[in-house]
Amino acid sequence: MSKVRIVTDSDAGIPAHILEKYSIEVIPHVLRVGRERYEDADDFSADRLFQLTRENEAGGRRSLPRVEAPDLNSIMDVYQRLGQDAEEIVAIHMSSTLSPMWSQSRKAADMIMGRYRIRVMDSQTTAMGLGMLAELAAEAAEQGADLYEVARIVNGAIPHIYVTFFAETLYYLERSARLGAAQSVLGTMLGIKAMVTMEEGQLIPLEKVQTREDVAEKLYDYTAEFAQNERIGLVQHRYEQTQDQLLGRLGEGLPNIPTNVWRYPPSLAAHLGPNVMGVIVYEGFG
Repeated sequence: MSKVRIVTDSDAGIPAHILEKYSIEVIPHVLRVGRERYEDADDFSADRLFQLTRENEAGGRRSLPRVEAPDLNSIMDVYQRLGQDAEEIVAIHMSSTLSPMWSQSRKAADMIMGRYRIRVMDSQTTAMGLGMLAELAAEAAEQGADLYEVARIVNGAIPHIYVTFFAETLYYLERSARLGAAQSVLGTMLGIKAMVTMEEGQLIPLEKVQTREDVAEKLYDYTAEFAQNERIGLVQHRYEQTQDQLLGRLGEGLPNIPTNVWRYPPSLAAHLGPNVMGVIVYEGFG
């Protein structure tokens, strides 16, 4: 086993065979709906999150889901368990503007500083973007890279991951107070279909989109802009037909680029809401 163990969180949505191959440790997010808290495990889907939200609202409780981190002791337990075998630990988490996991993980690492060498990193991205970074880190660790080299590789890759989503509503994003620089344009964007991108870890509305057919074409154009695409990931919720259209366009226009469909993580769904289609692009660099 590598002397460096990689830790990430459930937002990454990494397939089981990759987790097993590299022994990547996953810390689950906690989703709060009303007064109840639910762990983001494999059996907790975005659909389940929205169902619970509707039930909560039907009961007269108007509150959207919130993304939370587990308590400090739970995270410290993970680090202490891994530290029994690994010399070093690199933890890579969902954008700190969308989740408290990075902050909580840093606190946990600080509390056991001196006993273990732990580097906690803000991915500034989400979903497959985070999953890509964790996989890159795990590959480097398996090849013998130490903590500092793994961190260097991750920091170098972060600016080369690009994320954009199509969302039918910005209601969830507005209520989660995660609009950042887009706050000034919120009034003109609410109630319409919008493209949303990530800049420095923040979700920012870009432009209006009229139809679902436009979505597939705009996402393809966005993806094709990158000259050195190495990997493409698709994330969708209730956009199966649009996803198929986009996969067809990518197969025609970018036939040599690996394209995978990834899980729509509840930790992202809590910010973007239902009816979403998006792409995550990793542009290679040397």
